[in-house]
Amino acid sequence: MKKLFFTGLFIVLVGILVLNSYSTSSDAKEIKIGVTLGLTGPGSQMSIQQKRIAQLCEDWINSKGGITIEGENYQIQCIFEDTKNNTADSATAATKLIFKDGVKFIVGGAVPDFIVAIASVTEKNKVLYVPGQIDRLHPDKPLLFVGSYSYVSPIPGLYETMLQLFPDVKTMGYIIEDETGARAIGGISQNIAKGRGLTLLEPLIHPWETKEYSPQWTKLISMKPDAVDIGIKMPDNSASCVKQGRQLGFKGPMIATTSLDPILALNMIGKDYAMDVIWPAFDVNIPNAPEMTKQIVKLWASSHKDPIDADGINMWDNLWVLTQAISKAQSLDPTKVAKTWENIQTVETSRGPAKMGGAKTFGINHMVFRLCPISRMRNGQVEFVRWFDPWVP
Repeated sequence: MKKLFFTGLFIVLVGILVLNSYSTSSDAKEIKIGVTLGLTGPGSQMSIQQKRIAQLCEDWINSKGGITIEGENYQIQCIFEDTKNNTADSATAATKLIFKDGVKFIVGGAVPDFIVAIASVTEKNKVLYVPGQIDRLHPDKPLLFVGSYSYVSPIPGLYETMLQLFPDVKTMGYIIEDETGARAIGGISQNIAKGRGLTLLEPLIHPWETKEYSPQWTKLISMKPDAVDIGIKMPDNSASCVKQGRQLGFKGPMIATTSLDPILALNMIGKDYAMDVIWPAFDVNIPNAPEMTKQIVKLWASSHKDPIDADGINMWDNLWVLTQAISKAQSLDPTKVAKTWENIQTVETSRGPAKMGGAKTFGINHMVFRLCPISRMRNGQVEFVRWFDPWVP
């Protein structure tokens, strides 16, 4: 009789535990976060990896309990929309996420014109938007935050590094994409070069999305520059530009503003042409990589066979810093989250603690400044050169 009693009690207790477990998982609420990425079209390779990294980050955050707001647990759910890497579809993607899926928070985007298109939808609909990199922050967009420093921020470090490694450089040539953001970044690069006493040659404008750079290189080489700044481009375009310049005989150093992953860069450019390119990126597998980066690399390796790169990890940071701001605000109201976030001093990122900044420069404290890596291609290999602090007040 006693045995039957304890057996019955055991069954009841197991039943309660199972029911409690089911209740806990089903009672957890969801925070829908829209993710806008160019999953098709030019440059889609990077976005496809970023989608998988966003899913990895989503699982990681949820495995740690998600986000607790006023005592209630929330699991995050990423909802993806393809921008097709063009302006019109970027706006359409944001519209779908807001009106079809009901999201109040969106992350993703790296091309300035596409980001502006998305922000034009999110801002008027009171949705908080966190793209990767942009230089157009302004107080009239209080719900726009930048999850990583802008494309402009590393440029002083790139020129400083180039002149340390190649002190004989006196004249700079430029190949600039015919895109609004790329033109603006090219102009800032020229101003920084002037400030360092360099002589500037006439910048050559290249059609956006076209991968043939021979006409620009042929004309530029005839001007005899000591070094060339190839500016900001899609990853495959950056690789094409470097390779074609070397094939046509240019032997001087190049600066690239694109944060192209080193391994991907070497594969696309070819080791025979990968020499003296200085750009803001690093191999995430280097021994002295930041600890959080190492953790992400291990998480990735446990479920993926292909390598992970720093461009992909940018998406991790966009999503992670947003969830930190939501948690700090203890609210799902985008306006309240924004007000809280702009008063936060630091956030955690894949590269360690990052400072918020931009209040003086842009009139609004909405940019995350992680440490910026600077690497150099040399004799078909990649050398990590330094960490640069890109913070601006």
